[in-house]
Amino acid sequence: FVMKPIEIGWAIDNPSAQSIFFSPIKLSSIRSKPISRRAVQACPAISDFEDDLYLLKSPVSIQLRVKRDGDKWDLLVVEGGTRIDQDLLKDFVYLMPSNEWRQENIPTIQFRLPYFFLTDEPCRLQQTAPYLSNSFLKYPGIIIGGRFPIDIWPRTLNWAFEWIDIKRDLRLVRGDHLCYVFFERNPFDRKLDLYEMEITPELFEYRKQIAETPRYISNTFSLFDEVKKRRPESLLKRKLK
Repeated sequence: FVMKPIEIGWAIDNPSAQSIFFSPIKLSSIRSKPISRRAVQACPAISDFEDDLYLLKSPVSIQLRVKRDGDKWDLLVVEGGTRIDQDLLKDFVYLMPSNEWRQENIPTIQFRLPYFFLTDEPCRLQQTAPYLSNSFLKYPGIIIGGRFPIDIWPRTLNWAFEWIDIKRDLRLVRGDHLCYVFFERNPFDRKLDLYEMEITPELFEYRKQIAETPRYISNTFSLFDEVKKRRPESLLKRKLK
């Protein structure tokens, strides 16, 4: 008996410039070939692990600097390393209010990533740092991970960054590895079928229920039971090429 793969759809929730965003990439598809039968990539445990990770890349090149003046913090854009119009930056990246940071002296910024994922079966998404990528080595801080169920909560992702070494700029080059996503399913060895999905009117209306909810309440997870009752049985539809 061969179990059917769990279908997972992804889409870009951005009204313009959708072509700048890369499709999610299976990490195992871009690793180098083993130099021998005993090389790291030949290990079945490592291969099984990396086969489950999907990579999201930076859609833009941007260089940022954080500056402190007493109790005031400012996020500055370094023009030499940035290729995005200034009027678009406010919709893409922002410095979180200091009372929302994990620690008082570690500023936290967020990039809005317009990716969202959906399944019609129970499944949770994990978003983690790209800890197997060279891009990860240059970051002057920590990337914040998270986890939530994408069958009932298909929200867009954010890239949250805690700026540990404020003496260093944060430089992102288009194509840099931003984060990994991993999909928790039952059973754990069930295969995945990840594809770009259609944003149907039904899906659009369903997602309106969860849009902006963090602005109204703190514990959005408390809404899961109620939102699940309102969910249509099927929302996933493959996008036609």
